[in-house]
Amino acid sequence: MSPMSTVDREVVLSLLRSLSNPFLAIEEDQHPWSINRFPVFERPFLRTWDLMSGSQPDQGNRMQSRAPRQRLDTIDTRVQSLTTHADHGDWTPTPFISFTVSKIALQSLANYREGRRGTQTITVVNPNARIAKGLPVLDMMNEMDYYDVPNPYGRISYFEDHYLCLWEITDDEIVGHWDWGDLSKNDYWFEEIIIPAFREHDERASIAPLRGGTFDLSDLLNELPGVDISPDPEISSGHSSFEDGLSTSFDDELDWSDTDDEAEEANATDDMFKILEEDW
Repeated sequence: MSPMSTVDREVVLSLLRSLSNPFLAIEEDQHPWSINRFPVFERPFLRTWDLMSGSQPDQGNRMQSRAPRQRLDTIDTRVQSLTTHADHGDWTPTPFISFTVSKIALQSLANYREGRRGTQTITVVNPNARIAKGLPVLDMMNEMDYYDVPNPYGRISYFEDHYLCLWEITDDEIVGHWDWGDLSKNDYWFEEIIIPAFREHDERASIAPLRGGTFDLSDLLNELPGVDISPDPEISSGHSSFEDGLSTSFDDELDWSDTDDEAEEANATDDMFKILEEDW
């Protein structure tokens, strides 16, 4: 079986926009996920993972969700996918890969998992590079609010600073990978190591001149043949405040976690030495 082609804007539109009946209302027209109007991100996306995690980088430095080509062109599929991803007890694959922009949340989760699951790797992704490619980024809390998805953990802050990348992360979005054991030896790991690498990646991707402005992918997407996307007045800026004082609760495995990883850990409890199948 030939490998799945890398996601691009054409693939994004094909998965978000229904072509079956042009006379029916399409959810993407009402609430576009193909358009990003986030301010330019001043911080990168952070993710901790280990041998039991889903969405690990492959040999081509590509990270795929556990449902890498799931369609998201209806209200029902969006609500169900968000509901599933929000519930760490539901192991159904989703098209999302979770990230945080909070260094405190990442640090706490990496330390906690290191004690339970061993060596942690920190992957840093440049959301500005992703948006410039026309690939979707979602603020999970905003989308849960919009689609009235219940928060299974009650606390409003649980999904703060939690972002979703749809389907996959491509190689040129990735800033780098760091061993948490080495990285955490520096108390200023974020400021002295991660942020400079992120800035350098911005420079290489020619994104730095845009800093202080906003991305609006409607211009990029409207360049594609047959695509006419109108603005959605309901879309918020989606750029939450970065509170380094984020409190964490280990009763719920911290205030930021990852459905994919919870599924991996739960499915592996009978045999902790078995590495899960690559498509998970």
